[in-house]
Amino acid sequence: MKWTLAVILILLGAGCTKEVSQAAICDATSASRTDHAAALAADGGDRSVVTGALLIRQIDAACHQGGF
Repeated sequence: MKWTLAVILILLGAGCTKEVSQAAICDATSASRTDHAAALAADGGDRSVVTGALLIRQIDAACHQGGF
């Protein structure tokens, strides 16, 4: 009975953890970040331009890409 409970707990714990690939996130958001930067430059207000540009620079730095 103890083994059954241990196996159940291990399986539950294993199902709750997933590693996220940084490369997958960077690749999947690359075009969206570029589009967002262009939209901010075209029609964003002052505050959204500043905060959006900062966000894009931070993500680009984490993804080792050139910034906005």
